[in-house]
Amino acid sequence: MKSKIVVLFIAMFTLVINNCLAQEGEALPAEILTNDSSTILVTIEGMACQEGCADKISSNLMDSEGVVSSEISFENKSGLISFDPTIITIEEVKAIITDTKVKDYNYTITSVKTITAITPKNN
Repeated sequence: MKSKIVVLFIAMFTLVINNCLAQEGEALPAEILTNDSSTILVTIEGMACQEGCADKISSNLMDSEGVVSSEISFENKSGLISFDPTIITIEEVKAIITDTKVKDYNYTITSVKTITAITPKNN
């Protein structure tokens, strides 16, 4: 239930920002404008804390070309990752997560769900 609330919050936040920028007449970021990005919710086992494991996974993802955003939560044992599938694949995203090294921790992905955002129609 918590993950659904987080996903809904992120989708609503994106839509509000999109609407605000469009009303101000500014150019929208390419990721929002083209809707070419995909978002996945990944369940990650093996993290020991937020500051070490989760933040390092997120940092590694953000350092990768094609990753638009990465929110990894130790508490929820999950990550919400947006990426451009024309640049990086889901398998490559998963490999970045499982290949992250912090001490002797091993990270395992137990599920991957694709998140579909509803975008408003322009009038």
